[in-house]
Amino acid sequence: MDAAQSVPLGNTVKTLLVEDSSLIREALMAALGHTTNVEFAAIAATARDAITALQKQQFDLAVIDLELLEGTGFEVLAYITQAVAQPPVRMVLTNHAFPLYERRARALGVDFFFDKSMHFEEAIQAIENMAHGDLPLQG
Repeated sequence: MDAAQSVPLGNTVKTLLVEDSSLIREALMAALGHTTNVEFAAIAATARDAITALQKQQFDLAVIDLELLEGTGFEVLAYITQAVAQPPVRMVLTNHAFPLYERRARALGVDFFFDKSMHFEEAIQAIENMAHGDLPLQG
């Protein structure tokens, strides 16, 4: 399934935010507060909480940090790859944007990989584009 096809135009983008930093969570939600088509349906600070959320409901988008309070974003990505029948668009937003981590994340099906410190605005733009039904396949 192409990332651009996962959310029909005009529908709400049901988002799972996997981020242990309250500052980053608040910044993301504030930056996207004006975008009415984005709903943060679940927020998780640990890999276990993210996997529990994925077991309970379907998401259109998962925004995942790699370093979490407990566990890693790689565990969440592996779970999505192995166990979620209709995987969401997967976006990594991390302070640990090393080439090795990006290759590993891409191997686990990541559609977008952003460095928080350098590409935060690009990540916001990609989410806004998805909310408006205009999303490139990878970033």
